Amino acid sequence: MNYVAQCLEKFRRLPENIKEILGGLDALLVIKKLEDVYNISLSFLVVLVAIGEVSLEDIPGYLKKKYGFSEEDAFDLQNELTRKIFSFVLVAPSVSVISESAAEGILSEGINGLLADSKKAQEFNEGLFGLFSKNGLLPDKLSKNFVNNQERLTSGSILSEGKEVAPTVANWLKDFISVSGSGIFDDLALIQYLSNSSNVKRLDEKDKNLLRRLLRLYRNLVFFPNSMGNLPVEDWEIIPIDKKEDEKKIREDVLAAPSPKATGVRILSAAASPLPDKLATLTELEKMLPQYPAASLEHKAVSQEISRFKKAELKKTQKAR
Repeated sequence: MNYVAQCLEKFRRLPENIKEILGGLDALLVIKKLEDVYNISLSFLVVLVAIGEVSLEDIPGYLKKKYGFSEEDAFDLQNELTRKIFSFVLVAPSVSVISESAAEGILSEGINGLLADSKKAQEFNEGLFGLFSKNGLLPDKLSKNFVNNQERLTSGSILSEGKEVAPTVANWLKDFISVSGSGIFDDLALIQYLSNSSNVKRLDEKDKNLLRRLLRLYRNLVFFPNSMGNLPVEDWEIIPIDKKEDEKKIREDVLAAPSPKATGVRILSAAASPLPDKLATLTELEKMLPQYPAASLEHKAVSQEISRFKKAELKKTQKAR
């Protein structure tokens, strides 16, 4: 089975509601409009992101390498795809979308309640992504509310610049930033802070767990959508859901894994996969095409890959002449 077929098989196994959203008429119209604007094929890229083969963070690198995009155009298209396509995956039809003002209020003074109730956190996440899909500037606006939150998060106090200050959300974020910097951070940086910070060492396990979840919320929201990494879109979250993670296992996995920065951008495409016989692959793709409805995302993806293969072979033939 060739690489395209493997990816489409993974896409077929996704939950039906996700496939219906990504392959629905509204999404296909958005994809077609973006393809016309940027003069490239996007259907297979949407499939790759949906199945976790290409992360949202890697989209700009994918576009620059495969299509020669400029930095600005690559990030613009990444934002368009996130806002107009992938954010909708997380909006459940049965969940009433919260208002922007309600979201602002919760992130300004209602964090403790969400961190303590996984069901409410999940509902808030679903409503929030619905808002993000309509207003691409909202994450920045909500981030400002969040980092200034004056709720008390833990017991005791925080030592900041030689002074005792209240253990508010805002003050804990300031303490973390003073140690780890203001850029996006990985799990290793989070673990190092929770293990080595003198302020954190004064906390009991319950408060330490609460702080860990707060800092993940900070990463998820302030650095969205890059904070979603290579997670499948159905696993996105802003408020972290407590899944009773084993901290020892997380620490071992993080320390054993190579740094994302060291590995560079992972570009996955049919051209990058092992293809000892391109003609056989093209034949297989042509046989696959009738299996999908003409108006489906899968049909578009296969058609575009067939076209790409043919153009590549034509250029090769012309060059040989």
